[in-house]
Amino acid sequence: MKTNVNIKVDTEVRDEAKDLFNKMGLDMTTAVNMFLLAAIREKGIPFNVTTVSSNEEEILKVFAAKLRNAEAQESAGQMRSFSDFVSELKLKYE
Repeated sequence: MKTNVNIKVDTEVRDEAKDLFNKMGLDMTTAVNMFLLAAIREKGIPFNVTTVSSNEEEILKVFAAKLRNAEAQESAGQMRSFSDFVSELKLKYE
């Protein structure tokens, strides 16, 4: 059984997508069905979805949190010097 699904997209997005799909020999219905089937198969969005923050304050908060974490690891003795790391590699692989 088939059913209709109504979605709202910007006219420009719809038109560009139609042109692209036509070049691929697809119509909008087939392309959307392909996306839905891929999402079901992958059990999620079938491509990476990420956020990009250009907000400088947010970037500084993340950096500060990572710095605090590194300082805590150093205080707990969980870090080693780079020269010790290189020495361990030499012993293992030479």
